[in-house]
Amino acid sequence: MVRLKRLPYYYAMAGCLGLASCASYQRSDLYFGRDIPGGGAVSEQQWKNFSDSVISTYFPEGYTEWDANGRWKDTETKQTITEPTKVVTFFGRKTRERSTAIDNVAQSYLRRFRQQSVLRTDSRSRVKFISKAP
Repeated sequence: MVRLKRLPYYYAMAGCLGLASCASYQRSDLYFGRDIPGGGAVSEQQWKNFSDSVISTYFPEGYTEWDANGRWKDTETKQTITEPTKVVTFFGRKTRERSTAIDNVAQSYLRRFRQQSVLRTDSRSRVKFISKAP
């Protein structure tokens, strides 16, 4: 299920490929594993509290989040492991302040839920907000 904090950011992901009128933005994604080392998992309520109190504080202009499943093969047991994951996507100008804010969100999650890592990806995007025609 896709949970949208601000609907226009979702539309920004879909439109604008190859259009000259689009702005050049950076897309950053954070992948938050929800299994807690030693047992348990980050609940939906815990995630909502984190999203509302941390992510929204750093990015009041909006972001998009959705559920995913991370999968990998355990090198010792050879079994495929599946971990529930939250993915958060941010669009914005590439600045040092924005990059630091994204890293701060990841660090907050690491500390709060005793995680080993949060995956971050960055890529250039062409973004255009499509408004209702007059």
